[in-house]
Formats: sequence, C-alpha cells, structure tokens
Amino acid sequence: MPRYTYTARDAGGHHVTATADAANLPALAAQLHSQGAIIESAQPVRKRVTPIRGIAYFDVLAVYRQIASAVGAGMPIKETLGMLAREARNPRLRALLHALETEVAEGAQLSDAMALYPAVFPRVHIAVVKAGEESERLGTVLDELADQAETFANMNRRFASALVYPVVVGGFALLLLNFALAFVVPRFKDLFLDMGMRHLSLSTQFVFFIARYVAPATVLLLLAAGLLIALIAVQRRAASGRLLLDSWKLRIPLVGQIVEKAALARFAGTLGLLLDAGIELPRALDMAATSAGNGAIEAILRNVAIEVERGSTLGDSIDANQAMPPTVAWQISVGEESGALPESLLRISRLYASTVDSLVTALAGFVEPILIIIVGSAVFMLVIGMLLPVATVIRSLAGGG
Repeated sequence: MPRYTYTARDAGGHHVTATADAANLPALAAQLHSQGAIIESAQPVRKRVTPIRGIAYFDVLAVYRQIASAVGAGMPIKETLGMLAREARNPRLRALLHALETEVAEGAQLSDAMALYPAVFPRVHIAVVKAGEESERLGTVLDELADQAETFANMNRRFASALVYPVVVGGFALLLLNFALAFVVPRFKDLFLDMGMRHLSLSTQFVFFIARYVAPATVLLLLAAGLLIALIAVQRRAASGRLLLDSWKLRIPLVGQIVEKAALARFAGTLGLLLDAGIELPRALDMAATSAGNGAIEAILRNVAIEVERGSTLGDSIDANQAMPPTVAWQISVGEESGALPESLLRISRLYASTVDSLVTALAGFVEPILIIIVGSAVFMLVIGMLLPVATVIRSLAGGG
C-alpha cells in the first residue's frame, strides 16, 4: 500500500506533519477525517529502488501476456510474478520480476510496483494497468496492451529497417569505392605512365579525376556528416531543438508521410486503449499525445487536449486544429455520438498502421533499386576505366609478338 507524507490540522487547530499508509489520497483524507483532522497537503513517499535497465521491450510484452494468462486462470499476481521470475533466463528480467513480487507481497498494486521502474515500464503502460486493476479487467487490459504495443514496435522496426538498410549498404559501398580510388587506382595510373601510355580513354581519365579530387572530398563529407549527426543528437535534448527537427522530418518526401501516419496511429491506438480501460478523456489525451513520438504533432494534440478540457468535443477539436484528416475527425465525431469512441479510435489506429506498412514497402521498393543502380554504375565506371587501358596493353603486346 502506498505511503504518504502529509500535513494536517487536528481538532485543536494544530498543524501536524506525519506519514501514513493509504490506498490513495481520498482514502488518506477520509482516514484523517475520521480521526478529527483535516488534510492540507500530501505527497507519496517515493521508495528508493535499485534501477534496472537493459531489458528488451519484447521481453516486457511477453511478461504482460503471461500475467494476463495467469490472471485469467485465477492465479494471484504475487504467485504469478514469482513463477515468472523462476522461469526467467535473463538475470535482469529475473531481478525485475523478483522486485515486483516483493512490492506486491508488501501490499502494493502491480501498477504501483511498475511505477518504481520508469526505465522499463512507460508511463502509459502504468496508467493502463492501474485502470485495469480499478475496473477488475487486468487480464484483458494487459492482453490488449501487449497486442497494441507489439503492433507499434513492429511498425517502428520495419520503418527503421527500411532506412537503415540503404544507409548501411550505401555507406559500406562508399567506403570500398573510396578505398579503391585511394589505393588501387593510383597504382594503375603509375603502371600506365611507366608503359608510356599518354592517350587514355575518357572513362579512364574520369576515374583518375575522381580518385584525385572527389575521393578526398568524400572523406571530408563523411566527417561532416558525422559531426552533423552528433549536433542533431545534442540538439534533440532541448525541447526547441526536438520540435524543430521533428517538424523537418514531416517535410521529407514520403518519409514525412510515414512519420506523420505512424505518430497518428500511436496516438489513436493509445487513446482508444486508455479510454477502453476506463481512464477519463482529458487525462487520456495528455498521455496519448506524449505517445505520438513526434514533437510537432504532440504540440498540436496538446492544443486539442486544452480545447477538450474547455468543453469542446474531441472530433471538433481535432478538426479545428487539423491534427488528422477530415474523414478521421468525422469518424471520431461519429464514435462520440454513438458512445463507441474507443472502438472508433482503435479502428483508426489499425487503418493508419496498415497505411504505414504500405508506405514503408513503397519506400523500400523505391530506395533499393536506386541504390543498386548508383552502386552498380560506380563499380561499372571503375572497372571499365581500369580494364580498357589493360586491354589496350594486352592487344598491343599481342600485335607486337
């Protein structure tokens, strides 16, 4: 059970500062009221725990599913965590599960125990679990949370793969070509000059020009790119820098569409899950906006949350801020009118996730052929530029023989 440090005024009018255990703040206020005291301020006592990091995201999702299955079978949370800890092979995961088991054994809720490890459990996950505990739907909520989190993780991984593949392949090919231009081509040039070859083909002269002027410049460009990446990483730590960089991402052709639709898929899915778990709309909007993963879109969604708190409907606020396409705002409005807003949001999230998959496939289909053509053309020019003079030398030697 959580512990609170509070300041209260007793029946004699004296101020008292102490600590007490209570299920929540209203329960603490009722407990003190029964003793003739009026609470003035209170805050939870944050328990100091040893941080646990380095646990794979998909391992956490697997734990959610296993807890949901055990809870559905009627097994208590404490015994479930102990069983999972004994079965875990990852030492860090085993330590985490033992820590959660200890907290639950001392009377804490699972969500409160998870909140002690923010590096492992996102804030949205903790809120969903807490709502599931309050509504006595913990097993169902954990299953839905794992399904949605896995969908978003796979979506992000496919997008990252579509970008990483051309960068890795292109970068490796560029390094090999620069190595050949810096160390192999000059040897051929010296060989041709020693053999008295003065009239070289245009392709050979072009390769020599690249080796002399462009290749050193490419090395400088690579160093500049590394410095730029380091600068961006530092800039992202500042709120203004993150907002600026995230705004630029949205302007990149095709990539911007993927980033935007992925962010909206995460927002709609997270909001639908939070509402379905029983969390009120204003609080759910605040947490779902954070889950978007893009600072520019998050700022728009926070404006939506402010308008909803002022009394506007979610559909009208989204339409006024142009946070989503008009058809999506219309679907949300229909969901609000019919009382099926969570279902509408989850349906929108699935639609956007499917669209992101299609766009990622299109991006990969567009980038990979271009990469192959560029690398192949560079290799072709290098080989032709070096082989033509060699063929000329062989033909002249054969003729001379």
